[in-house]
Amino acid sequence: MNDQDTQKTQPSLTTTEIMTIILGCEQILRFVQASPNYKQIEASERFSTSNDLCLGDAVQALMEIHEAILNIEFYSQVEGQPYAFNDSLAT
Repeated sequence: MNDQDTQKTQPSLTTTEIMTIILGCEQILRFVQASPNYKQIEASERFSTSNDLCLGDAVQALMEIHEAILNIEFYSQVEGQPYAFNDSLAT
């Protein structure tokens, strides 16, 4: 499979769709994180990850990505530059 074939099979998302997915994932992870069962799992002394990461780190990463996208949109509008991404290419 070449690059053109890969591009044809990958979904094309608008910025709004990307933001909605990121925010949805963040909310789902927060819901799981608040679950008593998950809290019990994470509190176990046997719970470990290779980088000492937990679900809160994933939530934080999604929040930072969301903020970075908002910054791109803001500065693109303020500086009058075209967006770093082009929603018109999405179908």
